[in-house]
Amino acid sequence: MPETQITKRTCRFDNRAFTFVELLIVIAIFSIGILAVASMQVTAINANASARMSGEATALAANQIETLMASDYDNDGNLNPGSHTLVEDAYTIDWTVTETDIDGDGTNESKTVLVTVRCANPNAKDVSMRYIIHEL
Repeated sequence: MPETQITKRTCRFDNRAFTFVELLIVIAIFSIGILAVASMQVTAINANASARMSGEATALAANQIETLMASDYDNDGNLNPGSHTLVEDAYTIDWTVTETDIDGDGTNESKTVLVTVRCANPNAKDVSMRYIIHEL
């Protein structure tokens, strides 16, 4: 029968590995960083939405001014002095027409139009444009 030799194993502990406390600290720091990035993403999404709504409101205001410029100066109800309102989707377009005397001769030869566009979203900013339409 062959002889078997039993040798004593020696166990070494490797002190180079991370301890549990070190791992917890690393996870906490990593979590704080991830939360900061997530917060930045939310802020960026809100800013993009606000910019989109401002762009749409500006386009609607410019479109309304173009429509009023193409209107008949004397016979179009949209150019009558006073306040007017138009609702388009989530936007409310208000315009106020006032007759003005530009050259100071006592006759009103032009109309000043102030167009304001408001969005139903409270985070959106109002857009206002002023334009002078001269009588030809």
